[in-house]
Amino acid sequence: MNPRVASRTNVLFFLPVFGTGGTERLVAELAARLDPDRFCAFACSQAGGLVGEALAARGCPVYTIGDPPNGHRPRAIGKLRALSVRVNRLEGLLERHAIDVLHTHHLGPLLHAFLALRPARRWRWVHTEQIRPDIDVGYPQWMVRAGRWLLARPDIVTGASDAVGAYLRGEAGVAADRVKVIYNCVDVHGFGHLQNGAAKRRELDIPADAWVIGLVGNLRPQKNHDALLRAFATLSQDVPEARLVLVGDGERRPALEALSDTLAIRDRVRFLGSRLDVSELYPAFDVYCLPSHYEGMPFTVFEAMSAGKPIVATRVIGIQEIIADGQTGLLVPPDDPPALARALLQLRRDATLSRRLAQAGRDYVNTHARMEIMVDRYADLYDRVRTA
Repeated sequence: MNPRVASRTNVLFFLPVFGTGGTERLVAELAARLDPDRFCAFACSQAGGLVGEALAARGCPVYTIGDPPNGHRPRAIGKLRALSVRVNRLEGLLERHAIDVLHTHHLGPLLHAFLALRPARRWRWVHTEQIRPDIDVGYPQWMVRAGRWLLARPDIVTGASDAVGAYLRGEAGVAADRVKVIYNCVDVHGFGHLQNGAAKRRELDIPADAWVIGLVGNLRPQKNHDALLRAFATLSQDVPEARLVLVGDGERRPALEALSDTLAIRDRVRFLGSRLDVSELYPAFDVYCLPSHYEGMPFTVFEAMSAGKPIVATRVIGIQEIIADGQTGLLVPPDDPPALARALLQLRRDATLSRRLAQAGRDYVNTHARMEIMVDRYADLYDRVRTA
């Protein structure tokens, strides 16, 4: 074996699904940007997806350890058998690739990794939570309760925000010296270099003189697209040239499309579905809006800041660690469509404020959220945990 290859740290990223959310972006960036002279990256998930396909196309070994759904709802015994199969497959990957560091994301993979623990294991364990599990409605309550115990099992646990870090040390009882807060970061150059959004607007059938509000996020309850649609309906009465672009897909899409019909705004809303060309879409936006009920440390806010777009968002966990109201964006109470509409209208009517917030946001990202900062911190963490 090549001595250089033998000396590298083999890192296996394990996440629930290779969709297009923040966790998938984190894994994709780390797998692509870790120094190949020091690290060899592998990735697996319980289910496949677009980001997994993109990773595989770039040469990263990608595995799916779950079986495709068969259309039947499994009973309890079937779920336990499927869990056992997935754990066995995870153990096989750890052994086959001589993994040095297993990096799990979210509570599902955390449980799988715990079940794969063996007294003589050679691999070290890093775990990351993007959002406080106790506020993430995607988790059943039994998993949140079990998670508080499981979170103390990895060698190191990282949180993507100060709020998550506080939860890990407090409610989850993880020893303070085993908790690290590593903020999500973005490719400032990739999203920040000036692009002409005119071509994308033509592609999306949006008038050149339209005022475009953009949102990138999976269509699930957390993101509260309903509030934005209702705010947009109100805003359109004063700003008829406004258009709304929603990038992402999910279980809420049929209901959201129906709501846009009910609000009589369907002709001014674009549902784009999942896209891998997100960096090319931001130049087509005039403002970025994130109306979430809760967040971790949202990549899309940093991306929009890098692209020079003013931000309107909700004053909730995660977002308020990034946005200083009136300085790097505008914050409104969660689930308050009238307030959201007023903030958007304020930016439409005040071009000076819009430009000031956009520049302040870009300055913030350049100082605090450059991709190399995040990659270096994880690389140092892998080195330390491997040699501990």
